[in-house]
Amino acid sequence: MSTCKRISFLLAVILAGCTRFLSVQPQGEVIPKTDEEFAALMHNRIRDIEGGGDALVLGNMETVALFEGCADDLDANIRVGNNLVSYAGEAINTRMSDYRSSFEIIRDCNIVIENLTGRTSETARGALGAAYAMKGILYYNLLREFAGPYNPADATSEPGIPIVDKVDIDAMPARASMLETAQYAGTLLAKALPYTGDDRRWFFTATLVKAYQARLAFWCEDWDTAASVAEDIIAHSGFSLTPADGYKAMLESAAPKGEVIARTHINNSSELDWYFSYIKGYIASRPVCAALVRLYGDNPSKDIRFATGWDAKRFNTKLPERRVRLSEMYLIAAEAEYHRDGSGAALSYLNDLRRQRIEGVTDLTEATLPPVRVGDRITEDAAGEAITPLLQAILDERRKELYLEGDRFFELKRNGRPEWWVISNGLKYTTKKYLYTAPIYKQDCELNPDMQQNPGYED
Repeated sequence: MSTCKRISFLLAVILAGCTRFLSVQPQGEVIPKTDEEFAALMHNRIRDIEGGGDALVLGNMETVALFEGCADDLDANIRVGNNLVSYAGEAINTRMSDYRSSFEIIRDCNIVIENLTGRTSETARGALGAAYAMKGILYYNLLREFAGPYNPADATSEPGIPIVDKVDIDAMPARASMLETAQYAGTLLAKALPYTGDDRRWFFTATLVKAYQARLAFWCEDWDTAASVAEDIIAHSGFSLTPADGYKAMLESAAPKGEVIARTHINNSSELDWYFSYIKGYIASRPVCAALVRLYGDNPSKDIRFATGWDAKRFNTKLPERRVRLSEMYLIAAEAEYHRDGSGAALSYLNDLRRQRIEGVTDLTEATLPPVRVGDRITEDAAGEAITPLLQAILDERRKELYLEGDRFFELKRNGRPEWWVISNGLKYTTKKYLYTAPIYKQDCELNPDMQQNPGYED
């Protein structure tokens, strides 16, 4: 029996019949023993990412379809499309299930961390780095999805995510605060770094871990850290922005190419390829919204993102994958510098990106920034302040750059949670503010009286 199959069998024995929160308690000779056997837990999870089956760590094409269906870059009022949710309220059960499934991966990470810490083999160190990174990324994802928008002023009192630091069948932890959750995720990512480098065999390279440190700080409005980490990646990672003539090939390459730090579904022989071909069709059955198209101005063909985004009927042509790209680090640096009152630095990063995307573009200056538009969905920033011309320009570039990569829904959540509606089957469905935050898994709340459910889902 191969090591991976053996581990799968052993875990099936361990987990059989368990129904409580993170319900696994290794006993006796049932658990793995060798470095290779523990490492197989991480290899199985990494194989899911590389094959496109992972919807929870980096996410996959199915994740993109879910969150783009909940957002507004695809216009459900023109046509709902096939097998896409029409608004966030339709995705509640799926997202609640994702909460529970995330903790199953955290369980595997905890098994590896508890048993391989202190071991010095190359295999043990690689598995530890993957476990810390994967767990840190999951806590960042859980914080974005299952806690409210992060407000530093309220972070010590608002509920975050239960912190599960070890495998314990009897543990029923309540929710930590948002601040405690963010700090815990940051600690896990920091612990991953000493075990990582440029070797992609364990998928989680040092640059990828740092990119998630930047994402975490950005979400938590820690602008100093977000700027520092993003700028370090820009300056020292060895990645550079992909120019316009290589943009389409970069997006469609199965292996990370150009500025792509990491992406899912890099295994061309994935058993899920047939399924993803359907998902691409589902996404292409709903047209792109006119507001996004208008961002490209009077000469849209000069912007490579317009040419690679959709066809003449506004149906999607971009490959819908979850990616971590250097361009996002430029956008994080630009917005972080903006909030640090560094308009010059913000414009510099923004113009650097625009030069690689728009043919013959003229750099923006504070004097030439377009005025704030009336009627946009986002009217306030993450700090609750009114949108300014510079921030509007940054958010516009982010929307264009990260279109169909699962980002827009969280931009709406981060910037004011605007309420809006769609018409489906003759009925009006409204994305209320509370729907931006998914409910905690219902059974966990029933089993644990100390588990606080999110507002809007208490009944």
